[in-house]
Amino acid sequence: MNPGTKDLNLEEIFDNIRYLIKKEQKNLVLNIIADLHPADIAELMSHLDDDERRFIFNLLPSEISHEVLVELEENVKEDVLEGMDTSQIAEMVNEMDSDDAADLVSDLSAEQATEVLEKVEDESSEEIQELLLYPEDTAGGLMAKEYVAVNADMTEKDAIEEIRKKHQDVEDLYYCFVTDDFGTLLGTVSLRDLILAEPNTKIRDIMKQDIISIDSDMDQEEVAKIFKKYDLVVAPVVNKRHKLIGRITIDDVVDVIDEEIEEDLGRIAGTGEEEILEDSVLEISRSRLPWLFISFFGEMVSALILKSFSATMEQIVATAFFIPLVMATGGSAGQQSSIIVVRGLGTGEIGLKDTRRRLKREFFVALLNGAVLAALIFLLVVILLNDYAFGTLLSITLITIIMNATIFGAVIPLFFKKINIDPALATGPFVATFNDIIGLMIYFILLTAGMKFFL
Repeated sequence: MNPGTKDLNLEEIFDNIRYLIKKEQKNLVLNIIADLHPADIAELMSHLDDDERRFIFNLLPSEISHEVLVELEENVKEDVLEGMDTSQIAEMVNEMDSDDAADLVSDLSAEQATEVLEKVEDESSEEIQELLLYPEDTAGGLMAKEYVAVNADMTEKDAIEEIRKKHQDVEDLYYCFVTDDFGTLLGTVSLRDLILAEPNTKIRDIMKQDIISIDSDMDQEEVAKIFKKYDLVVAPVVNKRHKLIGRITIDDVVDVIDEEIEEDLGRIAGTGEEEILEDSVLEISRSRLPWLFISFFGEMVSALILKSFSATMEQIVATAFFIPLVMATGGSAGQQSSIIVVRGLGTGEIGLKDTRRRLKREFFVALLNGAVLAALIFLLVVILLNDYAFGTLLSITLITIIMNATIFGAVIPLFFKKINIDPALATGPFVATFNDIIGLMIYFILLTAGMKFFL
C-alpha cells in the first residue's frame, strides 16, 4: 500500500471515479484504486450505486477482492454478490480466513451455499461447515480455525518448525497454544519465550498456564467484555471438554463492539437494526414503523387523559401552558437515567447486584435536579402570573414527575436484564411514551387535588 494512502481524502476522488466508470475507463479506474487499502476501497464502494460497485469490484485482482468483500457493509456486500456466480464466490472463499468465509457462506441462500461448499477445497469446506453449526452471535460463530498449537512435550526446536509450517495460514501470530496428546488446552507460549529458549527446552517448561480461554457457546458481548477486562489481543476458544477448537482475535471483537453499539443505538432511537446504508425505502419503513405504532397508541392514551381532565384545564387555563415544559423535562430525565443504565449494563460496569445502590443514587439525583428545576418553574410562574399558590403546586408536581421518570428509567433496563431481554429495548419510544402517560396522570391528579387546598 502506498504510504500516503492513509492520508488520502476519498471524497476528492468520488467524482473522478464516477466519471471514469461512466466512460468505462477500466485502466484509469484501476490505476486510482490500485494503491488503496481494501478498507478504503470498501468505503469508496459504499458511496456508489449498485452498478458502479460491481464495475469496481470486477476490476479487482483475486488476491485483493476477498479482502475488500470482508470490509463491505452487509447491504453493499449483498449487492456485489448478487452479480457473481458460485465459482467466483468459491474462489474468494478459498482465500479467506475460516471465520470470514463462514460469515460469507451464511449470508448466501441455502442453494448457493451448497454449491459454493462443493467447489471450495475440502479442508476449507469442513472448517466452514463446522463454524456454521454455531450461532452467529456466539464465540463459536466468531472464532477462526487458523491457529498454531504445539504439544507440551515438544521442544523449542519442534515448536519453531510447527510455526514455519503454519505461517501461510496464520498471518497474525501472537502466541502458540499448548495442548496435550488429546487436544486439551494447557496454556500458551509467547514468541518471545520461544526465541529466547534453548532448542532442546520442553514447551511445558516455558509455557504459561494462567490463560484466559473462551467457551464456544459464550455470547459475543461477553467475549468483548473479557477482551476489554484483560486487555487481550487473542484468546483461544474451547469446547465443553476444554479442547482447543479455534481462536478469536481483537479485530473480530472490535467488529462485535461496533455491531452492538449500532444495534443499541438503533433500539434507543426506535429504528431497530436498520442499516445506515440501507437503500430500500420499504425495509427502512418496516424497521421503524412498529416503534412509531408504540408511540402513536401511547400518545392516544395521553390524549384521553387530557380529555378526562379538561375541567381542570378550564378552571386554570395556565395548566395547559406548562404541559410541554413539564412533560419534556420529565421525559429528558427518564432518558438520561435509562441510557446511563443501559450503557453500564452493556459495558459490565453495572450489574443486577448493583440495583439497590443504583436506585438509591438515582433517587437522590432526581430529588436534587427536581428541586433546582422546581425552583426555576416557581419563579417563572410568579414572574409571569404572579400566582404563588399555583407556582408552589406546579413545583411539587414537577419534582414528582422528574423523580418518577428518573426511577422508572433506571428500573426498566434492570428489569429487562433480569428476565434476559436486551435492556436497550427499554430505552426507545417505550420509555418515552410510558413516561408521557404516567407523567400526565401525575400532573393532572396532583393539580386537581391541589386546587381544593391551594386555589
